[in-house]
Order: sequence, then structure tokens, then C-alpha cells
Amino acid sequence: MIVMAALILVLQSAAPFEQSQQAQNAKASIEGFVVRAGTNEPVARARVTVFRTAGPGGSPLQQAGPPQTIPPMTTDSQGHFVFRDLDPGSYSVTAQRNGFARQAYGERATGRPGAPLTILAGQALKDVVFRLVPAGTVGGRVTDSTGEPIAGISITIGRFTYDPTGKRTFQPINFARTDDRGEYRMYWITPGRYYVNASPASAFIGFRTPNSNEVVEPGYVPTWYPGTTDESSTAAIELQAGAELRTVDFTLTQQPLFRIRGRVFDARTGQAARNANVSVNPMKPTGGFGITPSSVNYNSANGTFEIRDVPPGSYWVRAINFANPGGGPYSGDTAQVPLEISNVDIENVVLVLTPGFQIKGRIELEGGSLSTLPNIERTRVFLTPLEPMPFGSPQDPIKPDGSFTIDNVHPGEYRINLGMPQNTFIQSIRLGQTDVSSHVTILGPVSESLEILLSTRGGRIDGLMVDKDRKPMQGIQAVLIPDRQRDRRDLFRFATSDQTGHFTMNAIAPGDYKLFAWEDLEPGAYNDPDFLRKYEAVATPVQISESSTSTVEVKVLSGN
Repeated sequence: MIVMAALILVLQSAAPFEQSQQAQNAKASIEGFVVRAGTNEPVARARVTVFRTAGPGGSPLQQAGPPQTIPPMTTDSQGHFVFRDLDPGSYSVTAQRNGFARQAYGERATGRPGAPLTILAGQALKDVVFRLVPAGTVGGRVTDSTGEPIAGISITIGRFTYDPTGKRTFQPINFARTDDRGEYRMYWITPGRYYVNASPASAFIGFRTPNSNEVVEPGYVPTWYPGTTDESSTAAIELQAGAELRTVDFTLTQQPLFRIRGRVFDARTGQAARNANVSVNPMKPTGGFGITPSSVNYNSANGTFEIRDVPPGSYWVRAINFANPGGGPYSGDTAQVPLEISNVDIENVVLVLTPGFQIKGRIELEGGSLSTLPNIERTRVFLTPLEPMPFGSPQDPIKPDGSFTIDNVHPGEYRINLGMPQNTFIQSIRLGQTDVSSHVTILGPVSESLEILLSTRGGRIDGLMVDKDRKPMQGIQAVLIPDRQRDRRDLFRFATSDQTGHFTMNAIAPGDYKLFAWEDLEPGAYNDPDFLRKYEAVATPVQISESSTSTVEVKVLSGN
């Protein structure tokens, strides 16, 4: 009798635990509609995509291998969609249909980042509505100074933003080429504010081979709409929903062209390089728009080269040696010299090919073993040049003991980057006794070891975005920026508030920070020091200590 009573007691005590486990493992669903903005007409055959970005409570996903793929759904005739059997956590949800601008759930303006959609175990989330905005069209005509149409001109539309170094850069959105009438047309462009460039060569499109009946005239100058060669003087176009701008026209002028002659040889042998590739590259590329010399002739017998039809400007003349004729694999032997072209041909340029060198190093985990980190075998260490260079460093996988080797390194200034394991931050990076966490200057072969120390003792922020009346706001990006070492981009953290206004940030290095949040922000604007300086006094200060959790309420700042 006593044994039976004990058994009943055990079963009764286990029942609540089993029920709790079942509740935690219960699947959720997301259901909603896709309609046309302004009319609320259903949009059939729209593609809705769901991607899981975080676990319950904003926790990082803990899984081996690539993220699980959730098949996209297509809306029915009523614009309806539903995703079932979803795990609890945060999701990115987007909807798109030909003829409309792609829309992310929770985006506060067309083309802006969306907000994570958070669901609980067993929750059936309904009435998620996407209101798609009709896309627009941009077109025009390109002629020369006599009014004759120019075929094959590259047209690029995009926006200016700021890269992590604070430099203003052009980010392309779409491309086109002019036809035999000099006309171009770019369709299904997201409504917004853009800049347009016409250029004989674009790094975003690639080189074009003309047909046999076409005469390509060299010397056309890359031009910004409405007709300037200075990107700082370009005027923006405003593309409204469903609009078609047909008169974004250009008149291109020609400029004098010059020739570069020189010689390439191997520093070790003094002989000509048999498989060298010689190129000329602007020192300050105008938004990715380069030049197209009519010919680059290289004589492998004696190492001489000639580059024709180069416009005035500041350039790098570069040579890369390949192991086999026709290119590839890259041997690591390179050379470059600066060159200024004003109004005469350049003679006697000497390019001395030198081999790259190795940098060896090791990654360690503070107070633990690297083997405890998920997917540590996929981590790569690589160098990113601060200035554009043609010589990239191969990304070498780290070995089980944390050691790694970076090959084919050339002199220059670099940032040290690595694919970060989950829940870690960079505690320090040292080359010998020198702290190189922000950047490293390489002048020649390196004997010291590159030591990278990771830590899992980062802090966490649980935040709430509110407006001036303390009402929660969704779809607001939070940007956490350190008070010091702002050139260390690995210390920055980003998050977007969900439908309840909440957001989380993990693996934050201990230190003092400021938390910024704008109602509407141009992508990358926080990289501009002058822009950021305007808001320093009204940002939310946050102090992070090891393994801490800070609860923060952030008042959203007004737009740009």
C-alpha cells in the first residue's frame, strides 16, 4: 500500500513537468494577407518568405550546420498565406511580387529594414498584413555633344551611404545599358530618392563586348545626373510609387587620352614574368565607375607593356603574376606603383614583382577551450585592406589547436576580421606586443605571431523602444556604439525592435557605450562622424560589465 501511494505521488509530481515540456515544445503559426497599398486589393501569387533569426527571448540560435530553411509560401487568390509548425523565437518575414517593391514586415518606410516578428510556443499569430507599394521605372537617353546617341553606356542607379571608415560611398540598386538609340530603362525600382550615373565602364556590370558592326569611341567621362562629373554636385531624383521617369537624360563629353608604357620583372630572377596581368586602376574610384583602356598589351618575352587611352587622373598601375597562362591560380607575386596623368604620355614605368609573405597566429578562448564553441572549425581569419587593393588574403581555416596561417600578405594597412563564433566577442588582438585590434600596418615580412583572444563573458541588453509618449515602437534599429575605440567595428551591435517594441543585443564587450535609435535612418548614416556628433548628447548611455544583463528603455530620436 505504501509503495502504491509513493508511485502515485511520483506520477503526480511528474505530470506538471511533462505538461510544461509539452507547452515549451508546442509549435506556432504565422498567418496573414498581402494587399495592394492604398486600395487594399488582395495580391495573389505573392511570395512570402520566413527566416528564423533568434530563439525564444532573443537568444542566439543554437544549431549545428547551416540554418534550417523554411519553404516560402505563395498567396492564394485572396492574398492569404499561413506558415505552420514554427518553433518559438524571432523571424524575419518578407513579401514580394513582380511589379511591387519588396516589403519586410515592420519596415517604417519603403526600402528600410524590417522588424523581427516574435512568436511564443503554441501561439497562432494572425492578421499579419503586407501592403505592397507599386514599383517605379527610370529611363532616359544618352547622347554625345553633337546629339548622336551612344550605345553601350552603363547606367547605374543607387544611393550614397557611409562605409565603416566614414567614407561616403555609392551603393548601386539597379543597372542598365543603352541600346542603339542611346536609350535605357530600369524597371521595378523601389520608390525612393536616388542618384544616377552614366559611365563607359562600371565595376557593377562588368565589361561589354561590342558587336562586329559597332565602333566604340574612347574617352567618354563618367557623368552624374543631371550633368556633372563631380559626385558631390549630383542631384537626386525622387521616384514615386508606380511612377515612370522617362527623361533622366545624359550628354557625355570626351576628354584627351594618354598612354602608359613600362616593364614588369620578377625581383628574384630579374627576368620578365611570363604570365603577368597588368592593369590601371583609379586611386579614388568614383562610386565603382572606372575606365576602359582600349588595349593593354603585355609582351611576356621581355616584360614590356603598353596601356592606351587612359584619361587624366591619379592611378595605381598594377601587375599580378599567375601560375598558368590565361590566369589562375594566383601565385602571390604582385607589384603596384602610383601614377599621375595630366597632359602627357607616361614612359618607363617599372613594376617589380615580389612574393607575398605569411602571417602566423593563434586564436584562444579566455578561460576555456575553443572546442566548446559551436562551429569553431568554420571560423576564418582574414585581412581587409583599408584602401582598395587587388591583393586579397586567402581565408585560412583555423586548426583544432587554434593556430592559423594567412598567406600572400602584401604591405599595407588592414583590419583583422574573423567569422565570429556565436556568443563571443574579441577581447584583444595583438601582433607581438602591439595592440592591433583596430587596424594593423604591415610594412614587410612579419616574424611576430598574431594572437587573437575571444571571450564568452559578454554582456546583454534587453531593451524597449518608445516614442515621446513612452508608447512602444516596432521596426526601429538600435545602434550600440562604444564611447572609445570607435574604429573597432567589431564592438558595434545592432538590433531592431519587434512588434512589441522589444529588442535584444548579445555578446557585448564590457565597457561604456551609447545607444542610438532613429525613427528613420539612411543606411550607414551612423558611420558618418559629423552626423553622429549631432546626437551624442541625447543618446542613451549604457555601461556593460562581464556577463551582465542591462534593461534599457530607449527614446527614439526624430528622423535624419
